Amino acid sequence: MERRCAECGAPLTGRPDKRFCCDDCRTAFHNRRYHDAGKGAVEVNRILRLNRRILAAVHSSGIRSIPLSDSRMRGYDPRYFTAMEKAPLRRPVYHCYEYSFIIRSGRLYLRQIS
Repeated sequence: MERRCAECGAPLTGRPDKRFCCDDCRTAFHNRRYHDAGKGAVEVNRILRLNRRILAAVHSSGIRSIPLSDSRMRGYDPRYFTAMEKAPLRRPVYHCYEYSFIIRSGRLYLRQIS
């Protein structure tokens, strides 16, 4: 029985455990295989990077609080953050990379973590 490349179907020669005829076929096979599995993470990372850019722009302009509605108009999505701390009887503190913020009374209060 002739062995064939897992990507293009070309006949294989050489080692008995060889699966691909060349590096291009190996790369194409694995890129296609893992592309769909990583789509969710790619989208979440895109949203987190956008959130960080928005927080950085607000912070660099000297603004320390902004109405949540204004941040949403800029494209900020408050459902995505990198960490959250919740102390008993206190509001949660959200983190988006090096920026932390709380949400109170419809406003986002921002500070940069040193």
